[in-house]
Amino acid sequence: MGKLDGKVALITGAARGQGRAHALTMAGEGADIAALDICHNLSYPRYALATSDDLGETVRRVEALGRAALPVEADVRSAADMEAAVTQTIARFGHIDILVCNAGIADMALTWDITEEWWDIMLDVNVKGVWLAIKYTVPHMIARNKGGRILITSSVAGMRGEPGMAHYSASKWAVVGLGKSLAQELSPYSITVNTLHPTAVNTDIIKGMAQASNMKTEELVDFIHAGHALPVKLIEAEDVASAALWLASDDARYVTGHTLKVDAGRMLK
Repeated sequence: MGKLDGKVALITGAARGQGRAHALTMAGEGADIAALDICHNLSYPRYALATSDDLGETVRRVEALGRAALPVEADVRSAADMEAAVTQTIARFGHIDILVCNAGIADMALTWDITEEWWDIMLDVNVKGVWLAIKYTVPHMIARNKGGRILITSSVAGMRGEPGMAHYSASKWAVVGLGKSLAQELSPYSITVNTLHPTAVNTDIIKGMAQASNMKTEELVDFIHAGHALPVKLIEAEDVASAALWLASDDARYVTGHTLKVDAGRMLK
């Protein structure tokens, strides 16, 4: 018996990194997975995004765990794409029990050096993308009347300011307000809404951000490490996925509007 037997999870940003970890962890506990990613680069951030091959690898690994997987190539910034993604998921699986709003980008620049384009893309992906996934999933959850779980990836940057990341921090604070408002709106339907706040995670984004900022990866990692209370440089995507699994399961059925830190003690400093 898995914690998520019979459940269906729609996960955005699922081609690699934290999104893939969410997909594999939830599949390992019995969930079928709709794995969504854009699968092409944008003009910003200044590093490569996941590819169709990455998404295919996530699907392959989910299927290797004995669960069904649906690959969905979609742009979370597009209302048409997200409406179609939800429709496609329901057509394949019949329902959506868990929505993981994980798709996001990060980059570094001093506040006055951020361009209008960079600001707009950051907020479109990290905030509008979350809202659109919710907008088209929530009516289905309400109509089904079986409750549900909505998880939003924020960051420790959504609880404190981070130097050189004002646009990113603003986006991650924004989804906390979105999540807390939504938690109150959806509580009568037994749909919980919670945000996850990881510190820096050992994914391709770390290397990409370092390159974009003309830093060595080791320099960025050492800077991050200095902010942790626990003796760890970067946490792993699976650490975040384990926390998400708890929030998605019946173990956390009465937890809503919560900001769950997976931060190696960063917020203690």
